[in-house]
Amino acid sequence: MIDFSEYKTLNTLLSKLDYGFIAKICIEIFLFVLFLKLSSWLINIFFGKILLKIKDHEVKRQYSTIQFLCVSIVNTIVSLFFLTNLLGAFGIDMKPILATAGVFGVAIGFGAKRFVEDIISGLVILLTGQIRVGDYISIGGSTGTVEKITLAMIKVRSYNGDVHYVRNGLIDKVINHTRDFSQPVVDIPISYDDDVRRTIGVLKELCAEIRKNKDFEKHILSEPEIVAIDSFGESSVNLKVRFKTTAMKQWDVQRYFRIMVKEKFDELNISIPYNKLDVQIKNEK
Repeated sequence: MIDFSEYKTLNTLLSKLDYGFIAKICIEIFLFVLFLKLSSWLINIFFGKILLKIKDHEVKRQYSTIQFLCVSIVNTIVSLFFLTNLLGAFGIDMKPILATAGVFGVAIGFGAKRFVEDIISGLVILLTGQIRVGDYISIGGSTGTVEKITLAMIKVRSYNGDVHYVRNGLIDKVINHTRDFSQPVVDIPISYDDDVRRTIGVLKELCAEIRKNKDFEKHILSEPEIVAIDSFGESSVNLKVRFKTTAMKQWDVQRYFRIMVKEKFDELNISIPYNKLDVQIKNEK
């Protein structure tokens, strides 16, 4: 153990350090890095064997999130233990530090209500599987893909790249857009002059065609539902087509089906109403 009070300058301290002490520190650093790698490897192997036996994709995502959390917790505990041991090797007495930290912890404990709420809420979220890494959610006024979940907060990246950090304690309502399956809806307005029954027949043909498409046949889970007339608009009769798709594929199906509808309607002269602006310029002279 080194007594720092004996040394006035850094050079004096370095001159007194022997090779044995330096070797000891190097070995401890090596063991610290080795233990971090080993613990992460063991956790990954443990969860990897579990994930191989699970067929449900949604359950796999939940276990993957818990796996990431376990690695983070183990790394934090090991790092704190290593830091304490390293300071002790340099002769720094940890008892006064721990005593001061204890008193300080009691003082701030009264104001740690929010932190405790975040931890408890984070545990509930992880254990119940409400949100998993990779889910597309709406939460706390933010919408995007979940990139990271900790016991304190959730990291959400929106479509335009913005990153939102949401405290777990503030979460009271979560909309998970990609849980189990999705049901994208495509609104299709047609003119009052068009034949509704004929248009419905065309939509049935398009639904059968998209289900045979090699890019979508695995992601459309059931026969699309066609709502004959959903509503009457000011200038259109509004139809709807609803699909049931695998999670995260609803937008691809929507976009491609809209392209199919537009091309087919143009071919068959079925009009899609839109607002027109008629501008007339009068010469007062």
